[in-house]
Amino acid sequence: MGNHISNQNSIETYNECLICWDPIDANKYVKCTNCKIVLHDSCESRDRNEKRYCKCPHCQRIGTLCAASRCNAQQSEQA
Repeated sequence: MGNHISNQNSIETYNECLICWDPIDANKYVKCTNCKIVLHDSCESRDRNEKRYCKCPHCQRIGTLCAASRCNAQQSEQA
């Protein structure tokens, strides 16, 4: 037994919002570039509240969240 690290960081792998646990729409989500969790964009906005920066609710890193369109562009550039 051991740890398995996967490069499968697609929306199909993480199909529920970390905050509300509802299914994620493939076009309206926010993804952490560090820990790869996904959130609804509306849940992330509500969680961020008045802060002027984004912080992942899972790994607590600041500035690692990106919108679906930006995440998709980054994935196609890496391919």
